Amino acid sequence: MPHRQRYLFVCTNRRPEGHPKGSCAEKGSEAVVARLKEALARLGVAKDVARACSASCLDLCEVGASIAVEPEHVVYGHVTEADVDAIAEAAARGEIVERLVVAGLDEHRRRREG
Repeated sequence: MPHRQRYLFVCTNRRPEGHPKGSCAEKGSEAVVARLKEALARLGVAKDVARACSASCLDLCEVGASIAVEPEHVVYGHVTEADVDAIAEAAARGEIVERLVVAGLDEHRRRREG
């Protein structure tokens, strides 16, 4: 089983229509994860560097569509299909897309400067 350097967990949780919290799926995350997998494959990093995975609820409905990035331990929020190429390219380089980070950036910087 291959182990990648980086995993991108894309919330694809879907709640019933009209649910007050909404869901990442209704905010486009199902298309995001599909495009992200394609982009990582196109860059040639899907098999050994970075993997996009569908995830159930990440409890981040207020910032959906959301992606938890490991091992950086940051969360991207309000992700759209227009962000996919930037996310894939950053993952391939071992970087993060700071403009999308909604949680964990300070901790990530501390660990990196450590």
